Amino acid sequence: MKVQICILLFALILSLGCKKTTNINVLQDGNYTGVLVITNSVKSVPETRPISISLRDGKFNITPSADTKLKPSGGKGTYSFKKGIGYFEDAGVWTADFDWNMVLNGEYDIRSSGVDLTLRKRLNAKTDLSPATSYATIDYEYILKRSN
Repeated sequence: MKVQICILLFALILSLGCKKTTNINVLQDGNYTGVLVITNSVKSVPETRPISISLRDGKFNITPSADTKLKPSGGKGTYSFKKGIGYFEDAGVWTADFDWNMVLNGEYDIRSSGVDLTLRKRLNAKTDLSPATSYATIDYEYILKRSN
C-alpha cells in the first residue's frame, strides 16, 4: 500500500512540475489588432472600439481609426516593461472633450502568450469616500492579437 501511495504522489508531483506556462514575460515587438473594451459598472454592455497598435523598440504607434468621430484618434509614444507591468507614455496633445483614460498612457497589467496580448489599465483606488463620490467603476482593457 505504501508503494502505491508513493508512486501516486510521485506521478502527481511529476505531472504538476511539467506544465509549461502560457504567459511570456516580455512584450514582443510587432503589429497588433483588436479592440479597446471599456466596461462601466453602471452599464450592462461594454463599449468596444477597434484598434491597431505597432510596438517597436520601446515605441508604440496607434493607427488612427477610420471613424473620424471617435476620439482619441491614433496616438504614439514610448513604453517599457517590467515584471508584468507595462509603462506607456503618450506624446500626443489632446483636446478635453473625451475620456483621457482611452489614451494608451500610464500603467497596464500585461498578459501575453506571444500571439495574444491583453493590456489592462491600472487605476488608482480613490480614498475619498465622501457621500457625493460616485461608486461606479470603469475598466479599460486592450484585447489584441499579433498580426505579424
